[in-house]
Amino acid sequence: MKGERMPDTPDSDPAGTSTSAGDQLRRLLQASMGWPAWATPITWIVLIGGLVLLRAGWFRNYRPRLRTVHGIELEGRPTDSMLSAVVFYRGLFEPVLTRLIEQLVQPGDLCVDAGANVGYFTLLMANRAGPAGQVLAIEAAPRNLQRLQRNIARNGWTDRVRVLGAAYTNAPGPIAFYISRRNDMHCRLAAPPTRGFDRWLMGGARSWRVTTVPTTTLHQALGAGASRVGFIKLDIEGAEHLVVQDILDHCTHPSLRVAMEAKAPHIRAALEPFEAAGFLLYDLHNDYRWLYNRSERRATPLAYSQAYLRRSMVDVLLSRQPLPADCLQAGPAV
Repeated sequence: MKGERMPDTPDSDPAGTSTSAGDQLRRLLQASMGWPAWATPITWIVLIGGLVLLRAGWFRNYRPRLRTVHGIELEGRPTDSMLSAVVFYRGLFEPVLTRLIEQLVQPGDLCVDAGANVGYFTLLMANRAGPAGQVLAIEAAPRNLQRLQRNIARNGWTDRVRVLGAAYTNAPGPIAFYISRRNDMHCRLAAPPTRGFDRWLMGGARSWRVTTVPTTTLHQALGAGASRVGFIKLDIEGAEHLVVQDILDHCTHPSLRVAMEAKAPHIRAALEPFEAAGFLLYDLHNDYRWLYNRSERRATPLAYSQAYLRRSMVDVLLSRQPLPADCLQAGPAV
């Protein structure tokens, strides 16, 4: 993003050695994002190798300040969560959506972060909504929930964020909830995949554990207040299609925007109700190239027919009103 600044210098550890090595490693990761396109395979090796290296024993005392480019802090170590690892060197997460939240969420707004993880987007919304606004953060995974609550407290925003430890779905609870041992971002209501790329990415049965969690809907959580919700971030790992009708029935704000990651095989089921309701669709271009470069991409209009052709997932923004011109990519998307 233009004019972004990287996090502050990390705090020192008693011996100083792990801090020095950690700082050098972070500088290397940051520098690799400026390497030319032909070096992309090398960049990926550096990024993956660097984040793996952080788990080595000689980094056990390394506790840098995890601060985003917006001044929001995350507690703990870079290796505590996948999101913290990215913030460690990148200073932000999903930059197109980050920029849209900065542009669209206004002081006093009521927002929802469904699938809040450790709270990056929750805190970004809370920062924008201000003390007169409110954010409902919904997270079911117990460990993520603890980190989410600590991150909210760390930034002093317990007065403007309400946390709900539950799965957002249309089924009554309690309900089975699957938690990945590999990646805190893969917690989900559906059983782990049994074949294909997702199985390789997420691991087999031994990579998961199952627990029981309560459930909620926005109508249950907010009552009549759901009509005031202006922005929703919806990322609930393939269960998005189950809650679309709850959103359309109760979130009646004339300028409602929904940022959603819809996954196959439910992409059409997640998007068609919004198409029928007249929502405009925008592509967030979340192909994760932002992990290794700082290009300033922005949202672009997307035809529903094109979104339905996506094979694995689609990251989109749905809006009752057209987005302002300064939110959109000028010229063809790159």
